[in-house]
Amino acid sequence: MPAAKTPRRYTGLLDGIASGARPGLLELVRQIETRTDRALWNNGTFANRRARGKTNLSVHATGRAVDLSYRNMRDGRGRPDGRIVARDWIRLLISRADEFGVEALLDYHPSPYGRGWRCDRAAWQRYTKPTISGAPGGDWLHIELSPSMSDDPEAMKAAFERLQVS
Repeated sequence: MPAAKTPRRYTGLLDGIASGARPGLLELVRQIETRTDRALWNNGTFANRRARGKTNLSVHATGRAVDLSYRNMRDGRGRPDGRIVARDWIRLLISRADEFGVEALLDYHPSPYGRGWRCDRAAWQRYTKPTISGAPGGDWLHIELSPSMSDDPEAMKAAFERLQVS
Protein backbone atom coordinates (compact mmCIF):
# COMPACT_ATOMS: atom_id res chain seq x y z
CA MET A 1 0.00 0.00 0.00
CA PRO A 2 1.27 3.50 -0.72
CA ALA A 3 2.13 5.20 2.54
CA ALA A 4 2.18 8.85 3.54
CA LYS A 5 5.95 9.24 3.48
CA THR A 6 6.58 12.94 3.79
CA PRO A 7 4.83 15.53 5.88
CA ARG A 8 2.24 17.73 4.17
CA ARG A 9 0.80 21.06 5.23
CA TYR A 10 -2.03 20.79 7.76
CA THR A 11 -4.95 23.04 6.82
CA GLY A 12 -6.82 23.15 10.12
CA LEU A 13 -9.23 26.10 9.99
CA LEU A 14 -7.42 28.07 7.27
CA ASP A 15 -10.15 27.61 4.67
CA GLY A 16 -12.83 29.05 6.93
CA ILE A 17 -16.40 28.16 7.77
CA ALA A 18 -18.37 26.18 5.19
CA SER A 19 -22.11 26.10 4.61
CA GLY A 20 -22.28 22.34 5.19
CA ALA A 21 -20.47 19.04 4.80
CA ARG A 22 -18.45 19.00 1.58
CA PRO A 23 -19.19 16.45 -1.16
CA GLY A 24 -15.86 14.59 -1.04
CA LEU A 25 -16.20 14.14 2.71
CA LEU A 26 -19.73 12.79 2.27
CA GLU A 27 -18.40 10.35 -0.34
CA LEU A 28 -15.74 9.15 2.13
CA VAL A 29 -18.49 8.56 4.71
CA ARG A 30 -20.70 6.74 2.20
CA GLN A 31 -17.87 4.50 1.05
CA ILE A 32 -16.76 3.57 4.58
CA GLU A 33 -20.29 2.95 5.84
CA THR A 34 -20.98 0.72 2.84
CA ARG A 35 -17.66 -1.14 2.95
CA THR A 36 -17.95 -1.83 6.68
CA ASP A 37 -21.62 -2.84 6.55
CA ARG A 38 -22.18 0.14 8.89
CA ALA A 39 -19.77 -1.16 11.51
CA LEU A 40 -18.49 2.43 11.18
CA TRP A 41 -21.23 5.02 10.85
CA ASN A 42 -21.57 8.77 10.55
CA ASN A 43 -21.78 10.27 14.01
CA GLY A 44 -21.48 13.83 12.69
CA THR A 45 -20.01 15.91 9.89
CA PHE A 46 -20.67 19.65 9.58
CA ALA A 47 -21.27 21.65 12.74
CA ASN A 48 -20.44 25.33 13.14
CA ARG A 49 -19.27 25.02 16.73
CA ARG A 50 -16.26 25.34 18.96
CA ALA A 51 -13.98 22.38 19.54
CA ARG A 52 -15.16 20.62 22.69
CA GLY A 53 -13.61 22.19 25.76
CA LYS A 54 -11.76 24.83 23.70
CA THR A 55 -12.28 28.40 22.50
CA ASN A 56 -11.34 27.82 18.85
CA LEU A 57 -13.69 26.48 16.18
CA SER A 58 -13.84 22.79 15.43
CA VAL A 59 -12.62 21.66 12.01
CA HIS A 60 -16.19 20.32 11.64
CA ALA A 61 -17.09 23.97 10.84
CA THR A 62 -15.02 23.76 7.63
CA GLY A 63 -17.17 20.87 6.34
CA ARG A 64 -14.04 18.67 6.10
CA ALA A 65 -14.34 16.58 9.29
CA VAL A 66 -16.36 13.55 10.28
CA ASP A 67 -16.76 11.53 13.44
CA LEU A 68 -17.22 7.85 12.57
CA SER A 69 -18.56 5.83 15.48
CA TYR A 70 -18.17 2.11 15.95
CA ARG A 71 -20.67 2.02 18.83
CA ASN A 72 -23.04 -0.94 18.51
CA MET A 73 -26.55 0.52 18.32
CA ARG A 74 -29.90 -1.24 18.41
CA ASP A 75 -30.98 0.45 15.17
CA GLY A 76 -28.50 -1.47 13.00
CA ARG A 77 -25.59 0.94 13.25
CA GLY A 78 -22.36 -0.53 14.54
CA ARG A 79 -21.45 -4.11 15.34
CA PRO A 80 -19.97 -5.93 18.34
CA ASP A 81 -16.63 -6.10 16.47
CA GLY A 82 -16.74 -2.39 15.60
CA ARG A 83 -13.49 -1.48 17.35
CA ILE A 84 -11.64 -4.18 15.41
CA VAL A 85 -13.10 -2.87 12.15
CA ALA A 86 -12.15 0.67 13.20
CA ARG A 87 -8.52 -0.37 13.85
CA ASP A 88 -8.32 -1.91 10.36
CA TRP A 89 -9.67 1.29 8.77
CA ILE A 90 -7.30 3.44 10.83
CA ARG A 91 -4.35 1.48 9.40
CA LEU A 92 -5.75 1.68 5.86
CA LEU A 93 -6.52 5.41 5.94
CA ILE A 94 -3.15 6.33 7.41
CA SER A 95 -1.21 4.06 5.05
CA ARG A 96 -2.99 5.83 2.15
CA ALA A 97 -3.34 9.26 3.73
CA ASP A 98 -2.01 11.11 0.69
CA GLU A 99 -4.35 9.25 -1.65
CA PHE A 100 -7.46 9.89 0.50
CA GLY A 101 -6.41 13.40 1.51
CA VAL A 102 -6.38 12.56 5.22
CA GLU A 103 -4.91 15.46 7.16
CA ALA A 104 -5.73 14.28 10.68
CA LEU A 105 -7.13 11.24 12.42
CA LEU A 106 -7.94 11.19 16.13
CA ASP A 107 -8.48 7.90 17.93
CA TYR A 108 -10.10 8.46 21.32
CA HIS A 109 -9.89 4.92 22.60
CA PRO A 110 -6.28 4.08 23.52
CA SER A 111 -5.08 4.85 27.03
CA PRO A 112 -4.06 6.95 28.63
CA TYR A 113 -5.59 9.84 26.62
CA GLY A 114 -6.01 8.74 23.00
CA ARG A 115 -3.75 9.45 20.06
CA GLY A 116 -3.64 11.62 16.98
CA TRP A 117 -2.08 11.39 13.53
CA ARG A 118 -1.45 14.51 11.45
CA CYS A 119 -0.13 14.99 7.96
CA ASP A 120 2.34 17.72 8.98
CA ARG A 121 4.32 15.20 11.02
CA ALA A 122 3.22 12.03 9.11
CA ALA A 123 3.28 10.25 12.46
CA TRP A 124 1.17 9.32 15.46
CA GLN A 125 1.35 11.15 18.75
CA ARG A 126 0.11 9.28 21.83
CA TYR A 127 -1.33 11.75 24.31
CA THR A 128 -0.05 11.51 27.88
CA LYS A 129 -2.37 14.18 29.29
CA PRO A 130 -5.95 15.24 28.47
CA THR A 131 -5.70 16.63 24.93
CA ILE A 132 -8.81 15.56 23.01
CA SER A 133 -12.24 15.68 24.62
CA GLY A 134 -13.72 12.19 24.88
CA ALA A 135 -10.46 10.36 25.47
CA PRO A 136 -9.77 7.86 26.72
CA GLY A 137 -12.58 5.51 25.85
CA GLY A 138 -14.41 7.40 23.10
CA ASP A 139 -16.09 5.07 20.61
CA TRP A 140 -15.45 7.06 17.46
CA LEU A 141 -12.73 8.28 15.11
CA HIS A 142 -12.37 11.90 14.04
CA ILE A 143 -11.12 12.28 10.45
CA GLU A 144 -10.16 15.52 8.71
CA LEU A 145 -9.62 15.74 4.94
CA SER A 146 -7.73 18.17 2.75
CA PRO A 147 -9.80 20.88 1.07
CA SER A 148 -9.16 19.42 -2.39
CA MET A 149 -10.41 15.91 -1.50
CA SER A 150 -13.28 17.35 0.51
CA ASP A 151 -14.47 19.13 -2.61
CA ASP A 152 -13.96 16.27 -5.08
CA PRO A 153 -16.31 13.28 -4.65
CA GLU A 154 -15.09 11.76 -7.94
CA ALA A 155 -11.47 11.76 -6.73
CA MET A 156 -12.64 10.16 -3.48
CA LYS A 157 -14.56 7.46 -5.40
CA ALA A 158 -11.45 6.81 -7.50
CA ALA A 159 -9.32 6.41 -4.36
CA PHE A 160 -11.74 3.77 -3.09
CA GLU A 161 -11.89 2.03 -6.47
CA ARG A 162 -8.10 1.64 -6.35
CA LEU A 163 -8.56 -0.43 -3.18
CA GLN A 164 -10.14 -3.15 -5.33
CA VAL A 165 -6.98 -3.69 -7.34
CA SER A 166 -4.48 -3.53 -4.48
